[in-house]
Amino acid sequence: MKILAICSSIDLSLPGGGVPIWWQMMKSFHEAGAEVVVTPCYGTSFSSPWWRSYQKPFGSIRDSVFFYGLSRGPSASKRLFEHFFEQKWEKHLASILSAEKDIDVVLLLSLPNLAEKIPSWIRKEYAIPTVYYESDIQNIPKYSLDHRPEKHRFPNLSACDSVVCSFEKTSEEFRASGIKNVKTIPFGADPMFFAPIKVVQDIDVFFSGYGTLDREEWINSMIAVPSKVLNEARFFVEGSFDIDIGLAKKIQSVSLDRYIHRCCRSKINLNILRQQFIDAEVLNSRIFELASLGCCVVSNPCKSLEQFFEPNREIIVAENDKEAVEVYRRLLASEDERVAIGQAARRRVLKEHTYLHRAREFVRLFKDLSSK
Repeated sequence: MKILAICSSIDLSLPGGGVPIWWQMMKSFHEAGAEVVVTPCYGTSFSSPWWRSYQKPFGSIRDSVFFYGLSRGPSASKRLFEHFFEQKWEKHLASILSAEKDIDVVLLLSLPNLAEKIPSWIRKEYAIPTVYYESDIQNIPKYSLDHRPEKHRFPNLSACDSVVCSFEKTSEEFRASGIKNVKTIPFGADPMFFAPIKVVQDIDVFFSGYGTLDREEWINSMIAVPSKVLNEARFFVEGSFDIDIGLAKKIQSVSLDRYIHRCCRSKINLNILRQQFIDAEVLNSRIFELASLGCCVVSNPCKSLEQFFEPNREIIVAENDKEAVEVYRRLLASEDERVAIGQAARRRVLKEHTYLHRAREFVRLFKDLSSK
């Protein structure tokens, strides 16, 4: 099985939450027995022990931003986008598929701009099936917080041979749009990538997130109020926060390796889902990563949590600010309980939620499509 994966980036030095997911997926495809070829849209492209890579089709980030920007402009610029952007990608992919003559499947990773027309071209010119994977709930109009008009048009993915979503509610939206071959494969974690580090735990409560939008009330309940009540505890938040966070201290976002170090330094790690995730019953990748690190995690409630982790044994759920205060107080007073929760969570990941588990599901789908 040979996979050509097209993703936003594999460059961990660039901002954005998707790159670590692509790393873990590509590595796991390799461990599942597949040969992996990767081409990104932007950032530095490089090979690794788990994949070979081709350079991006655009000469610089500026070029790719320009072409993406055209797609969001008025109709005239959109036509220009379709002409140049698609031609550029067709030429780029033609060179790869000509060099790699035995590609079995093309995998598009959360790139709706490419997924509308490129798959039909690949099928026509090379008779290779295309699978689209959607990991970003922002690309689902019903749940998007992006108010630009194009974000409220459901992407036409009918040319794809299959669509894979990270959670069932998003899969249901694709099925409702008329797409038939839709599969659900959740997030996971690579237990080597996210492995526990033995460090002194000098942070009491830690949260890292990309902004406060759509989780303002939960940040108040889980950070602002508890930090004032437990005023001797050390609360730290990493990311962009433009609302009241009580007595919590803001710290600068750091590289992935230092972020992992911070998580392991923290006695309690928070998983604060946006309300859109809760409404869609969708879990983010963070919960699996923190569990893989053996962290003691406290999360706001989400119906799908119990499908993956056992409450009060592998993860703690706080329904409101009062519960959050009580839970933090109890956990901060009991290292044994924190360690037991973290170890149980990591065991659950190793048993059921590694990206190798997910990769095997993908590979089964790929083999089925390529055999037709």
